[in-house]
Amino acid sequence: METTGIPPGEGKLGRKYIKSFASGIVSQFVCSAEHYAWLAYDYRVSVVTIDLISLAIDPVEFDIDRNRNLARMCQTTLFQNVRLLTPPGAVTSAVLVARFGIGQQLGDERGPSVFSVILTDDRGKEWRVDRVVERMLMQP
Repeated sequence: METTGIPPGEGKLGRKYIKSFASGIVSQFVCSAEHYAWLAYDYRVSVVTIDLISLAIDPVEFDIDRNRNLARMCQTTLFQNVRLLTPPGAVTSAVLVARFGIGQQLGDERGPSVFSVILTDDRGKEWRVDRVVERMLMQP
């Protein structure tokens, strides 16, 4: 099956490790997501989606150099990990979703932010890891 640009595996790890790949990527993103959080607050956008294979960032207001750098670091981590999968194991889809706890309808109320990485393998199984951050990443 097509791996959509991810380098082929070297054959050291089984599919069960895909969830740990997702966990590492979501942790990496959360540690450096302050600028995304600032933009989310500024634009009043609560959800940002990043395709980690193509590096497409949605909404377009978030697709700037500073944000692409963090997305690219997460992509590099993904590609390095996927190389360790035993063939025919592969990741065919990789999406990072950041849901910022911004209460758009309740004025300035803020809640927890939820960050998710969803990796889909060549058999169509989704491997998802969610990370909840109780504190707001950025203060106005």
